[in-house]
Amino acid sequence: MNKQPTSVTIQDADREREITDYLHLHPDFFQRHPELLAEMDLSHQCGEAVSLIERQVTTLRAQNRKTRAQLEELVRIARDNDALSERMHRLTTTLMDAQSLNDVYIALDDSLRGDFQADAMSVKLFIDPEAVEIDSDNELMQTIFMPINDPRLSEYRNILSHEKPICGKLKTEQLLYLFGDVGTSIQSTAMIPLGGDLCTSVDCPYLGVLAIGSRDPQRFHPKMGTLFLSHLGDILSRAIKPYIIHKDDLSGT
Repeated sequence: MNKQPTSVTIQDADREREITDYLHLHPDFFQRHPELLAEMDLSHQCGEAVSLIERQVTTLRAQNRKTRAQLEELVRIARDNDALSERMHRLTTTLMDAQSLNDVYIALDDSLRGDFQADAMSVKLFIDPEAVEIDSDNELMQTIFMPINDPRLSEYRNILSHEKPICGKLKTEQLLYLFGDVGTSIQSTAMIPLGGDLCTSVDCPYLGVLAIGSRDPQRFHPKMGTLFLSHLGDILSRAIKPYIIHKDDLSGT
């Protein structure tokens, strides 16, 4: 489609003459700046017909815009990945400095709610509370345990059977158990198995599960990539491991 001519002011006319004079003096300008040709509108006076050259230029210009958009998207993804890597590094070093399971939980909660903008977080450990070093006066820490014989564990067996993080929407009763009253507002959840390679129980081959909730229905959707979530699960599993007392240790006390 041909563009409508626009009125030219005296100032514009003077500027055009300056440009014309410059191009006369520098005929190799477009050889040195070929990218400008892709932005220029050089229509051919062929009446209603469109010349082959004009069609090719139009096609190349469209391809150029598409390539530029793809490049900008790749740059955006790279920046997001850099930011994500920095947040993961900060969380990892904080967990390494933890001196107790209580410290691990607090560091995880602060990071997920702050750096990762989660609306809710919950850790459930499928072990006997007596086999873990915790602050017995901390009521919050008492809520993270779900012994293997707890009937509620059956609600999560299908989730854990995937052997990798899964994302999507949970049942209301599951949300309430994981997140308490705030669970009624959670629209999507990431469920991350913990300690698959650290647990030897036949009944439940995991130390537990980390749940991250969001009020955004699209934040954790079934088709999203889970590599970051898997890495997070591995880091947290190893942060928890030092505070689990083995049965041999218990029998010797």
